[in-house]
Amino acid sequence: MLLAVPGATRMAIVVRRASMTRANVRSVSGRYLLAIVLTAGLTLATWPLRDALTNANISLFYMLVTLIAAVLLGTGPSLLTAVLSFFSFNFFLVRPYYTLAVEDPRELLDLLVFLAAALTAGQLAAYARQQAEAAGLNARQQEILYALTSALNPLTDTTAIRAELRRVVVERLGATHVDFLPSRAVNPVPEGAGNAVFLLLEAGETIHGTLRAVFSQPLPPSHFRLLSACVGQAALALHRVELTAQAQRTQALAEADRLKTALLHAVSHDLRTPITIIKTSAATLDALGDRLSPDERRELAHTVEAQADLLDRLVGNLLDMSRLQAGAMVLHRELNSLEEIAGDVAAVAFQQQGAERITLDFPDDLPLTPFDYGLMRQALSNIVDNALRYEPDGRRVLIRGRVKGNSARLEVVNHGPTIPAEEKAHITEPFYQSRDGRSVFGSVGLGLAITRGIIEVHRGTMWVEDTPSGGATFVITRPQEAA
Repeated sequence: MLLAVPGATRMAIVVRRASMTRANVRSVSGRYLLAIVLTAGLTLATWPLRDALTNANISLFYMLVTLIAAVLLGTGPSLLTAVLSFFSFNFFLVRPYYTLAVEDPRELLDLLVFLAAALTAGQLAAYARQQAEAAGLNARQQEILYALTSALNPLTDTTAIRAELRRVVVERLGATHVDFLPSRAVNPVPEGAGNAVFLLLEAGETIHGTLRAVFSQPLPPSHFRLLSACVGQAALALHRVELTAQAQRTQALAEADRLKTALLHAVSHDLRTPITIIKTSAATLDALGDRLSPDERRELAHTVEAQADLLDRLVGNLLDMSRLQAGAMVLHRELNSLEEIAGDVAAVAFQQQGAERITLDFPDDLPLTPFDYGLMRQALSNIVDNALRYEPDGRRVLIRGRVKGNSARLEVVNHGPTIPAEEKAHITEPFYQSRDGRSVFGSVGLGLAITRGIIEVHRGTMWVEDTPSGGATFVITRPQEAA
């Protein structure tokens, strides 16, 4: 790493610069040699025609060669071409031949003007070439950087981010080897890696490691800047993932603390209440059993049974909620009938209420839907229990099934009080209690939360709408093909 192995890093940079210098010398020498060849070739081509061509014709040919050298070879070679053209023109093609002297002083002026024009044209052409190359290089680099940023944005795994950076450095920048060093690893430059580059994956004050990239050829400055920008984008992506993980951990801790507080409240009040009633009733039966009438003893026994059922339901809800929170809910999906589940729930409600308080509305052609029968029955039962609590006397809760598009839709329609808009988003939260005192005594506020969890495990959705004539309608939708 750059900070941990400064000696190795400096050695890599020195070797890289030395290799780049030797390569640049060879490249520059080749361009100047090509400029000499172009000038000599034109001179040989026009030498047999020097008597047939005018000086203006020949000067245009040399001007063209100078422009070609400027466009293809750069500024230096174009200057050399212009100077060589001036002397070759004068020495080989202007009388008297094979001397730099001229017969007509006006021809000397023509030659000087030609030289000035060739130098200017070569400079302008070379400048235009450099600008075009810079623009093209900048466009390619921007495209590479944009593609990398777009690929990194959806990634949420540090391994995937490093893999994407490695792919770009290898495929787009031509690296032969890329690896990542730990933030404090001592890893010297391997033998033969003279073109190795070390860059920190640094975002703010956090270092996420070091990138080591090895290239077969020296890395030009522009490519080094692009590599630095790519590494910077990857570092920002790694930092984003780390911050997201920290935020999720913080949120999970806050949620756990809130659930713990609510659970303590439930244990201290809602769970202790039925236990107290059961204990008091049992103690009364034990102490006064002989002096109580049969009806009084029967009433106390029913009270114990009812409170035991309530306690069992509360504990079951807490256990179900803990399984949902832990992601441990196991589904046994089979094709089942929503109407059959609604009928079971209505039958249980009839036994508990002692009257028919539920109306079913299902079409004959309602298709079967894959779901866990027991869990879906529990979810619908929780909603129906909640709806029955607030259903006015003389009215019935309506359970309606429909198919809309590719989804099965189940509605539980209540005709009681309308739920305030500010509460609709919270009534399915664990341990939520209504602010207007409508929450039922002995309830820890888990029924609808468990229902929502069961529906979401089945890849469905649940929400609350207003009943047109007043009340609340609970809506459950689920894709027909979901398995």
